[in-house]
Amino acid sequence: MSGFDFAARTRVAYGVERVKQLAEDVKSLTGGNKAVLVTDPGLVKVGVADEVLAALREGGVEATLFSDVQSDPTSASIDAAAEVIRASNVSCVIGLGGGSAMDVAKLASLVAGAEHPTEHYALMANPFAPKTIKMIMVPTTSGTGAEVTSTVVFSNADKRKVWGWDYELAPDLAVLDPTLTVALPPHLTAATGLDAMIHALEAVTGKRSNAMIEAVGLQAIRMISGSLLAAIREPGNLEARGQLGIGSMLAGMAIEQGGTGIAHCIGHALGTLARVHHGRAVAVALYHAYDWNIPGNEAILAEVARAMGAGGNTFASLEEQARAGAAFYRRLVAESGLQLSLAAEGLSAVDAGRLAETMASAENAPMRNNNCRYALDEDLACFAEQLLNHA
Repeated sequence: MSGFDFAARTRVAYGVERVKQLAEDVKSLTGGNKAVLVTDPGLVKVGVADEVLAALREGGVEATLFSDVQSDPTSASIDAAAEVIRASNVSCVIGLGGGSAMDVAKLASLVAGAEHPTEHYALMANPFAPKTIKMIMVPTTSGTGAEVTSTVVFSNADKRKVWGWDYELAPDLAVLDPTLTVALPPHLTAATGLDAMIHALEAVTGKRSNAMIEAVGLQAIRMISGSLLAAIREPGNLEARGQLGIGSMLAGMAIEQGGTGIAHCIGHALGTLARVHHGRAVAVALYHAYDWNIPGNEAILAEVARAMGAGGNTFASLEEQARAGAAFYRRLVAESGLQLSLAAEGLSAVDAGRLAETMASAENAPMRNNNCRYALDEDLACFAEQLLNHA
């Protein structure tokens, strides 16, 4: 066993209607009573943002709303949020939503500490100014784990998906409230839940894995495997929603330490090419790559299969168990209703070369390199053809 360092930097609070205590969280974290709430237009439209704003204001917190956030956020949106944070002179930023809103909140909190634009920090070309603003993340999906990670993803001016990372990007508090995920439509519950499972799976099997990553990652897989379909079929099932939310958070802890792999390499390339929803993109990618991952990694993928509950101990070999996990995953994708064809995004077999080239780009290299099996250029070409030929 090689040496490792594992630290959970974010306090986690879970409970039904826990979000009603948010004003006290702001005051106890900062000693003040001002905050900026970063969210997306969808949550404003359905009234969730207003409910959170009301809870903050009733608790004595002066809250400013920023909602110019889109799926797969842009550097321009983060710059706009940072300007609102500067102008509001707050000591706390709250991210409410899925990974996009939380990533904007996290990165804007640090960008606001200096006058440089967001792209100054893309791929960490330059360091951030010291952190002065506390961060509270409140997820409304169970997928990204962004509430406990110190990384963000955004699109630059050239529409390429790039990364930012720094220990200071880790939120100070994550508030998990299953009531906030009840209104999530079935197709998004499926896409985000599968994304969370893949986070755990890729962290557990990746090159940087260790006993601590396996502990949180395998537990995440157990919780997500056992709750995803119930959450899709019974949206108001708070037990299933809670299991899914905690599983997603644990998966976030796993990727914080262990990173991701080939499904995310492919998924980010699909996001760059056609803005395919991130959760769906990585779920489709693993559907085609899971079996390819098995040779040489039978033992750990058998552990993953057991965590899924795939077939018990009835298999004669580790390879059979690992392949049962792959079959379980494909069934889960099918039963979740996730759409595998990418035709609606305008992609077809003629785009295979561009897709493979984007997978091989510098911004996707960390995921490609961390995967349990290294993908050669010809492997990337095969993945691209498989994805884009799927009817």
